[in-house]
Amino acid sequence: MNEIQLVLLALVVLAVSVVVFYLVKTIPDEIEDKEMDIIITLGIGLLILVVDKRQDRHLNEIIDAQHKMTYEMHKMIREEIKLIKDMQKQNDSA
Repeated sequence: MNEIQLVLLALVVLAVSVVVFYLVKTIPDEIEDKEMDIIITLGIGLLILVVDKRQDRHLNEIIDAQHKMTYEMHKMIREEIKLIKDMQKQNDSA
């Protein structure tokens, strides 16, 4: 179970417990307030995880694009070096 599913499960369980305890009125308001604070904190944590994962995926796409561009530049430089060496051989033999 990955961390996002785990946080979602905890968030759902806490939300259900708050609703049940609110309807039954068996717990003090202080505990209910603490549970609400925990739910809000888990919700914010989940949002941070989702945004972080999306940002990580975006960074990987940027890195892949840069890798392809660097590879193409390297290939062009190798071709230029080969062309220069061929031209030098032709000049030396002439």
